[in-house]
Amino acid sequence: MRLPRPALPSWLLAGTAVLPVFVWWLGWHPGFASSDTIDQFGQVAAGVYTNHHPAIHTLYLNVLSLGGAQPGLVTLFQLLVLGVLLAYAAWCLVEAGVPTWLAVGAAWLLGLSPAVAPTTLALWKDVPFALLMLWVWIELLALAVDSERADRLWPAVRLGLALAGVWLFRGNGPITVLLVLLVLAWVYRRHLRLIGITLGTAVLTVLLIVGPLYAIIDVQGSAIEPAQVFLPDVAASYHDEPETFSEADIALMEAVGPLSVWRDRYDCSESTPLLFDPQFNQAPVRESPGEYLGLEIDVLFRDFDSVLAHRLCAANFVYAPAQPSDAYFHRPPYDIPPNTVGLARDPLAGWAFDLTDRVWRWAEIDSRLWLTWRPAILLLPALAAVIVFAFRARRFLLPSTVLVAHTLNVVVTSPAQEFRYAYPLYLIALLTLTLLWPALRRSADPA
Repeated sequence: MRLPRPALPSWLLAGTAVLPVFVWWLGWHPGFASSDTIDQFGQVAAGVYTNHHPAIHTLYLNVLSLGGAQPGLVTLFQLLVLGVLLAYAAWCLVEAGVPTWLAVGAAWLLGLSPAVAPTTLALWKDVPFALLMLWVWIELLALAVDSERADRLWPAVRLGLALAGVWLFRGNGPITVLLVLLVLAWVYRRHLRLIGITLGTAVLTVLLIVGPLYAIIDVQGSAIEPAQVFLPDVAASYHDEPETFSEADIALMEAVGPLSVWRDRYDCSESTPLLFDPQFNQAPVRESPGEYLGLEIDVLFRDFDSVLAHRLCAANFVYAPAQPSDAYFHRPPYDIPPNTVGLARDPLAGWAFDLTDRVWRWAEIDSRLWLTWRPAILLLPALAAVIVFAFRARRFLLPSTVLVAHTLNVVVTSPAQEFRYAYPLYLIALLTLTLLWPALRRSADPA
């Protein structure tokens, strides 16, 4: 049977959970920005797109900001989309057996979070990426709740579009998309129409954007090579076991930078000092990615313990609630960096800034980060909930695929401890926890 039309109060109340985020928008207009944001708005001003940052996101900034003139429209759009998705999620959660008060309450907890509001208002690719991933989670939950959706056109089209967006907006997006598609193909192996439409929509969308659209706007350069992502793994191994490196390995490393830089600038919790050291030239990696990827694979197999230790250190923010004293946990910067592209803080309501600034300063205390910013407080219980689903409500394993797949992705690819990498997990984790209610009820369907 088809899902009934949503009752007005549940989805409307969940959607209004973005009202606190709107207050932040009034006070911090146009939003939060970093040096990457400045670079992208520089591309918008110059009319020259490079793919160092996903060109689709730079185009997104260009269109929504009206050519860079109104960047606040970008963040307003993002908070409105979050509201729509929270309303949609609440509807699906209620249909899955979650009480209305719990579905709406979870949405409001996200809206009131001192981590969600500033991040949603950041002019970063991570925000549309997270919203698209939340959309994927909702569509998979709807499939799990309503079996007839597997035989309908538009649910498959919507899922394909959301997966295409996840693929395009971050360099590690394809990893999560491929893992989700593999699980989807297995679960719905008898519904070839669903798989075909979803996959076809995703592939066609990606090809149209990176092909004709990128050609029209004349995108220059290539995206970040996967081999660049794993250079810190090589540094970790060289730092711990330099004697395992051959002359050929050393030659590849020295083409990028002096061995002293590989050794002394390495920090497991923060790859920026190494990767952006003036003496560290990644051009050879971009020119010969296969050679460096081969080196990284060799290092992985011969010195797995060093690589594992590095990855666990870099991804500490995913699984450890407490903030390590010797590491910094990156959040949206308080101030917009000095720039020549016209980005400047321009509060639309002084009272809104005063109110939210107090919240910001309260949430920034290191001893409170476990509660206000660190994602482990939600992610660890949510992953535990997935184990419960495996025994009590296996239908909820389908949307949980997104949570598990992207958690693994973040652990494997994160270069530093930054909330933005975990932002989609933070959104999905809290909503996932509400599914424990129907899963633990005696009437929960174990199949």
